[in-house]
Amino acid sequence: MKNKRLVGLVSLVAIALALLACDAGNLVAMVNPPTETPTRTLRPTFTPRPAVTPTSEDTPTPQATDTPSASPTATKRAVATTRPATPKPAATAPPPPPQFAWKVIASDGSHGKCTTGVPVFEIEGRIWSGTYIGGIHVVALDKDGKIVAQMDSLYPDQQNLEHNVSCFGDTLPSYKLDVTAGRFNGPLILRLTKSAIDLTPISPDAQITFDASGGRYYIDFIQ
Repeated sequence: MKNKRLVGLVSLVAIALALLACDAGNLVAMVNPPTETPTRTLRPTFTPRPAVTPTSEDTPTPQATDTPSASPTATKRAVATTRPATPKPAATAPPPPPQFAWKVIASDGSHGKCTTGVPVFEIEGRIWSGTYIGGIHVVALDKDGKIVAQMDSLYPDQQNLEHNVSCFGDTLPSYKLDVTAGRFNGPLILRLTKSAIDLTPISPDAQITFDASGGRYYIDFIQ
Protein backbone atom coordinates (compact mmCIF):
# COMPACT_ATOMS: atom_id res chain seq x y z
CA MET A 1 0.00 0.00 0.00
CA LYS A 2 2.85 2.24 0.91
CA ASN A 3 4.63 1.46 -2.40
CA LYS A 4 1.70 2.48 -4.46
CA ARG A 5 1.46 5.74 -2.60
CA LEU A 6 5.15 6.33 -3.12
CA VAL A 7 4.92 5.66 -6.84
CA GLY A 8 1.94 7.88 -7.13
CA LEU A 9 3.75 10.64 -5.26
CA VAL A 10 6.76 10.36 -7.48
CA SER A 11 4.58 10.56 -10.56
CA LEU A 12 2.90 13.63 -9.27
CA VAL A 13 6.21 15.21 -8.54
CA ALA A 14 7.46 14.39 -12.06
CA ILE A 15 4.35 15.80 -13.60
CA ALA A 16 4.61 18.86 -11.46
CA LEU A 17 8.21 19.35 -12.43
CA ALA A 18 7.36 18.94 -16.12
CA LEU A 19 4.65 21.49 -15.83
CA LEU A 20 6.90 23.81 -14.01
CA ALA A 21 9.53 23.45 -16.70
CA CYS A 22 7.02 24.31 -19.41
CA ASP A 23 5.68 27.22 -17.46
CA ALA A 24 9.20 28.48 -16.80
CA GLY A 25 10.01 28.56 -20.52
CA ASN A 26 6.82 30.36 -21.25
CA LEU A 27 7.52 32.76 -18.40
CA VAL A 28 11.00 33.55 -19.75
CA ALA A 29 9.56 34.07 -23.20
CA MET A 30 6.97 36.38 -21.75
CA VAL A 31 9.54 38.31 -19.73
CA ASN A 32 12.04 38.59 -22.63
CA PRO A 33 9.99 38.82 -25.79
CA PRO A 34 11.98 38.56 -29.10
CA THR A 35 13.33 41.87 -30.44
CA GLU A 36 11.90 42.73 -33.78
CA THR A 37 14.44 43.77 -36.46
CA PRO A 38 13.24 46.99 -37.99
CA THR A 39 12.66 46.57 -41.67
CA ARG A 40 13.72 49.60 -43.95
CA THR A 41 11.16 50.49 -46.48
CA LEU A 42 12.82 51.10 -49.88
CA ARG A 43 11.68 54.19 -51.76
CA PRO A 44 10.85 53.69 -55.33
CA THR A 45 13.67 54.83 -57.73
CA PHE A 46 12.63 57.45 -60.32
CA THR A 47 13.57 56.40 -63.79
CA PRO A 48 13.24 59.20 -66.39
CA ARG A 49 11.25 58.32 -69.40
CA PRO A 50 13.27 58.36 -72.60
CA ALA A 51 12.55 61.36 -74.81
CA VAL A 52 10.99 60.51 -78.04
CA THR A 53 13.03 61.87 -80.96
CA PRO A 54 10.73 62.93 -83.74
CA THR A 55 11.54 61.17 -86.93
CA SER A 56 11.44 62.68 -90.35
CA GLU A 57 7.97 61.29 -90.73
CA ASP A 58 6.80 63.13 -87.60
CA THR A 59 8.30 66.50 -88.68
CA PRO A 60 5.73 68.52 -90.54
CA THR A 61 6.85 69.53 -94.02
CA PRO A 62 6.67 73.31 -94.55
CA GLN A 63 4.21 74.25 -97.17
CA ALA A 64 5.43 75.95 -100.30
CA THR A 65 4.93 79.70 -100.35
CA ASP A 66 3.86 81.84 -103.26
CA THR A 67 7.25 83.73 -103.35
CA PRO A 68 8.55 83.43 -106.90
CA SER A 69 12.07 82.05 -107.29
CA ALA A 70 14.76 84.30 -108.70
CA SER A 71 15.04 83.98 -112.41
CA PRO A 72 18.46 84.15 -114.09
CA THR A 73 19.36 87.65 -115.22
CA ALA A 74 19.92 87.93 -118.90
CA THR A 75 23.58 88.78 -119.55
CA LYS A 76 24.10 91.43 -122.16
CA ARG A 77 26.65 90.51 -124.74
CA ALA A 78 29.50 92.95 -124.81
CA VAL A 79 29.69 94.81 -128.03
CA ALA A 80 33.22 95.12 -129.29
CA THR A 81 34.19 98.71 -129.79
CA THR A 82 36.86 99.75 -132.19
CA ARG A 83 39.55 101.82 -130.60
CA PRO A 84 40.81 104.66 -132.67
CA ALA A 85 44.27 104.05 -133.95
CA THR A 86 46.86 105.71 -131.79
CA PRO A 87 48.85 108.02 -133.96
CA LYS A 88 52.50 107.27 -133.98
CA PRO A 89 54.59 109.99 -132.47
CA ALA A 90 56.27 112.09 -135.03
CA ALA A 91 59.87 111.22 -135.54
CA THR A 92 62.03 113.44 -133.45
CA ALA A 93 64.38 115.37 -135.59
CA PRO A 94 68.01 114.91 -134.61
CA PRO A 95 69.44 117.87 -132.80
CA PRO A 96 71.28 120.25 -135.06
CA PRO A 97 75.03 120.02 -134.92
CA PRO A 98 76.59 122.46 -132.53
CA GLN A 99 77.45 125.79 -134.05
CA PHE A 100 80.97 126.82 -133.19
CA ALA A 101 82.50 130.21 -133.65
CA TRP A 102 85.75 128.64 -134.86
CA LYS A 103 86.77 125.90 -137.25
CA VAL A 104 89.82 123.71 -136.83
CA ILE A 105 92.42 123.06 -139.51
CA ALA A 106 94.51 120.11 -138.45
CA SER A 107 95.61 118.38 -141.65
CA ASP A 108 95.60 120.02 -145.06
CA GLY A 109 99.20 119.46 -146.08
CA SER A 110 100.44 122.38 -144.04
CA HIS A 111 99.00 121.27 -140.70
CA GLY A 112 99.49 118.18 -138.60
CA LYS A 113 102.53 116.52 -137.07
CA CYS A 114 106.03 117.71 -137.86
CA THR A 115 109.14 115.77 -137.09
CA THR A 116 111.44 118.04 -135.13
CA GLY A 117 114.44 115.77 -134.66
CA VAL A 118 114.36 116.56 -130.96
CA PRO A 119 112.16 114.86 -128.34
CA VAL A 120 109.57 117.57 -127.79
CA PHE A 121 105.81 117.23 -127.24
CA GLU A 122 104.30 120.49 -128.41
CA ILE A 123 101.18 121.88 -130.05
CA GLU A 124 101.16 125.29 -131.68
CA GLY A 125 99.24 127.27 -134.29
CA ARG A 126 97.33 130.42 -135.13
CA ILE A 127 93.98 131.83 -134.11
CA TRP A 128 93.26 133.57 -137.39
CA SER A 129 90.43 135.64 -138.88
CA GLY A 130 92.18 137.73 -141.53
CA THR A 131 94.60 138.64 -138.78
CA TYR A 132 95.78 137.11 -135.53
CA ILE A 133 93.12 137.10 -132.80
CA GLY A 134 94.36 137.38 -129.24
CA GLY A 135 92.61 136.57 -126.00
CA ILE A 136 91.07 133.24 -127.17
CA HIS A 137 91.49 130.45 -124.59
CA VAL A 138 93.20 127.28 -125.85
CA VAL A 139 93.05 124.04 -123.83
CA ALA A 140 94.71 120.64 -124.20
CA LEU A 141 93.14 117.77 -122.21
CA ASP A 142 94.11 114.10 -121.78
CA LYS A 143 91.70 111.21 -122.42
CA ASP A 144 90.40 111.46 -118.82
CA GLY A 145 89.42 115.12 -119.30
CA LYS A 146 92.28 116.44 -117.18
CA ILE A 147 93.81 119.72 -118.37
CA VAL A 148 97.38 119.16 -119.53
CA ALA A 149 98.16 122.72 -120.72
CA GLN A 150 96.24 125.93 -121.47
CA MET A 151 96.77 129.57 -122.39
CA ASP A 152 95.14 132.59 -124.05
CA SER A 153 96.13 133.28 -127.65
CA LEU A 154 98.58 136.14 -128.21
CA TYR A 155 98.10 139.38 -130.08
CA PRO A 156 100.53 140.08 -132.95
CA ASP A 157 102.71 142.41 -130.90
CA GLN A 158 103.08 139.70 -128.25
CA GLN A 159 104.17 136.94 -130.61
CA ASN A 160 107.73 135.71 -130.83
CA LEU A 161 109.10 134.94 -134.26
CA GLU A 162 110.10 131.31 -134.84
CA HIS A 163 112.40 130.49 -137.73
CA ASN A 164 113.40 127.07 -138.97
CA VAL A 165 111.59 125.22 -136.18
CA SER A 166 108.47 124.04 -138.03
CA CYS A 167 108.33 121.74 -140.98
CA PHE A 168 105.56 123.97 -142.32
CA GLY A 169 107.76 127.04 -142.68
CA ASP A 170 108.32 130.15 -140.70
CA THR A 171 105.31 130.95 -138.55
CA LEU A 172 104.16 133.39 -135.97
CA PRO A 173 102.12 131.15 -133.61
CA SER A 174 99.19 132.52 -131.66
CA TYR A 175 99.65 129.81 -129.03
CA LYS A 176 102.20 127.20 -128.09
CA LEU A 177 101.50 124.42 -125.57
CA ASP A 178 103.98 122.00 -124.00
CA VAL A 179 101.94 118.78 -123.46
CA THR A 180 104.76 116.59 -122.20
CA ALA A 181 102.81 115.81 -119.01
CA GLY A 182 100.01 114.10 -120.95
CA ARG A 183 101.95 112.51 -123.78
CA PHE A 184 101.24 108.92 -122.62
CA ASN A 185 97.58 109.50 -121.70
CA GLY A 186 96.24 110.23 -125.14
CA PRO A 187 94.68 110.80 -127.42
CA LEU A 188 94.88 114.43 -126.35
CA ILE A 189 92.04 116.83 -127.11
CA LEU A 190 92.72 120.38 -128.30
CA ARG A 191 89.87 122.90 -128.30
CA LEU A 192 89.01 126.57 -127.87
CA THR A 193 86.81 127.52 -124.93
CA LYS A 194 85.02 130.65 -123.76
CA SER A 195 87.56 131.31 -121.01
CA ALA A 196 89.78 129.67 -118.42
CA ILE A 197 86.79 129.64 -116.04
CA ASP A 198 84.05 128.71 -118.55
CA LEU A 199 85.33 125.72 -120.52
CA THR A 200 82.35 125.62 -122.88
CA PRO A 201 83.77 124.67 -126.29
CA ILE A 202 83.66 127.28 -129.04
CA SER A 203 85.41 125.04 -131.58
CA PRO A 204 85.35 121.36 -132.60
CA ASP A 205 87.88 119.04 -130.96
CA ALA A 206 91.16 118.14 -132.59
CA GLN A 207 92.54 114.75 -131.46
CA ILE A 208 96.29 114.39 -131.14
CA THR A 209 98.32 111.24 -130.46
CA PHE A 210 102.03 111.29 -129.74
CA ASP A 211 104.36 108.34 -130.04
CA ALA A 212 107.53 107.86 -128.05
CA SER A 213 109.56 109.91 -130.54
CA GLY A 214 107.50 113.03 -129.76
CA GLY A 215 107.08 115.85 -132.24
CA ARG A 216 105.27 119.11 -132.85
CA TYR A 217 101.69 119.43 -134.04
CA TYR A 218 100.70 122.52 -135.98
CA ILE A 219 96.98 123.32 -135.82
CA ASP A 220 95.19 126.52 -136.83
CA PHE A 221 91.74 127.75 -135.82
CA ILE A 222 89.93 130.05 -138.25
CA GLN A 223 86.49 131.67 -138.58
